[in-house]
Amino acid sequence: MSKIFFVMNDRNDTSKGYTQVSQEYVKKYIDSFTEGRAYFINLGHSVMETDEENYRAFYKERRREKYIIEEAIKNGVVSFDALDNTNFDENAEDAFAIDDSEPLDEKIMRKIMIEKLPEAISILNDEEKELIQQIYFNHISERELAKLWNIPRKTLSYRKDKVLLKLRNFFEK
Repeated sequence: MSKIFFVMNDRNDTSKGYTQVSQEYVKKYIDSFTEGRAYFINLGHSVMETDEENYRAFYKERRREKYIIEEAIKNGVVSFDALDNTNFDENAEDAFAIDDSEPLDEKIMRKIMIEKLPEAISILNDEEKELIQQIYFNHISERELAKLWNIPRKTLSYRKDKVLLKLRNFFEK
């Protein structure tokens, strides 16, 4: 099936309509211009002449649509059109689920560390245990805790870093 070509009846006024012509006519039509240029929009099944403003707007929108599709593909977005062949049953929501689970090796390491945490805390002295308890379990900020204990915040921060280093060394053994 060949394309259908349309040229404007009045090149300066798109409201005056279009005339269907042959491809050979379009070639001669384009060659006949001495000033300016003819702008054609490829509509897939046909080609239509237009003015420069509409030509630029049409292809700007086409580039935008192409960009959106590329970004969707890159980010793993699923279109509704792609779901036409999906067999919807009681597990249909699985088709839309995003796998945000952590990798298995990280799950195992976290579980091992949680199991070893009581043992790790047992190597701390009472003051260090209290510091960890207040900051991480009671969610008291360093600033508030420094005021409660009447010590500079930098000193408290230094002690916390020291305790965390002690715990890190324990887990790395």
